[in-house]
Amino acid sequence: MANEGESRRAHWPGLDGLRGIAALAVVMFHASIANWAVNGYAGVDLFFCLSGFLITSLLLVEVTQTGRVHLVGFYGRRLLRLYPALVAAVVGVLLLALVAGSLDAVAAPAAASLLYASNWWLFTGHDMPLLEHTWTLAIEEHFYMVWPALILLLASRRWRLVGVGLGAALLALLMAPWPQEIAAVKYTYSRGAAIIWGSTLAFVVHRRWVGRAETFIRWLAVPAVLGVVGVLVVPYRLPEGLLTGPGGLLGWAAMVVVAAVVLAPTSLGVGWLAWEPLRWAGRRSYGIYLYHFPILSLLRHQVPVGPLPGRMVIGVLATMILAELSYRWWELPFLRLKGRLRVPPDSRVEQGTPGWQPS
Repeated sequence: MANEGESRRAHWPGLDGLRGIAALAVVMFHASIANWAVNGYAGVDLFFCLSGFLITSLLLVEVTQTGRVHLVGFYGRRLLRLYPALVAAVVGVLLLALVAGSLDAVAAPAAASLLYASNWWLFTGHDMPLLEHTWTLAIEEHFYMVWPALILLLASRRWRLVGVGLGAALLALLMAPWPQEIAAVKYTYSRGAAIIWGSTLAFVVHRRWVGRAETFIRWLAVPAVLGVVGVLVVPYRLPEGLLTGPGGLLGWAAMVVVAAVVLAPTSLGVGWLAWEPLRWAGRRSYGIYLYHFPILSLLRHQVPVGPLPGRMVIGVLATMILAELSYRWWELPFLRLKGRLRVPPDSRVEQGTPGWQPS
């Protein structure tokens, strides 16, 4: 067992694979090929759970080793990891709109995407051509606007009650009735509940509260993995409320799978998640998520040449190629700069990509 504040492994390859499954599920959902992956949108909940676990783990290690959260470093790392690909996607959409003569229709949505206000813009009745999917990025960033400060309060014996009180106040705010004109925005925040599940798991692992449950998690991992993958790929639509949000089973199952990967990475249920093709997709999942929606939307609605399934296959391939080029030649240079902002430098928590939005 690792010391408190350390992860059990410097890197968990299975989490890359799990991230790859989530990314591919979302892509297949939007491609809608042969009616497969009709529940693939729930891959977002996998992303949320992974993000909550990994980023919270990093923050807890930092608090344990330094007694504080270096907010400038934290937000600097996120900026270097998130903004390059987001800017590339938004600029690409703006250029397409300029060519099509519809720049006015895209300018405001583009600004909303870059300001992480997409959920408010979209769910208050505005259009976001080719950028609708960025609302999920917004709710995650809103969470991380307050979470580091809450962690610091919760980690302090002196200020712990204040942290609990603030957390309870935010939860009450989300549960309270909202004005009708912005009621739909409330859904976006409840959809991100899996971030909290992943963050809770990070506390459990960090504090070594797993104990004898580790053996149970090993056995529970098999049905959890089969359930998660099965739900994402089957051609049978399940009720959205059953899969996502605070009561969504997929978010809870994802927490079990993440726990199994971290605590028993070579066990029967999760060992295969380290398969290299899945890890490849996982490492590029952020770009895959950002680029796939504009590409598939254009091929579906603006390029009516040839059968739709063929266009979707071309779109999926184009997404993978573009994500690889973006990762290798555009994102990695910024990732190298991001490495200089890591605090503390001896942290053994995985420095990879949490969810589709790496730390």
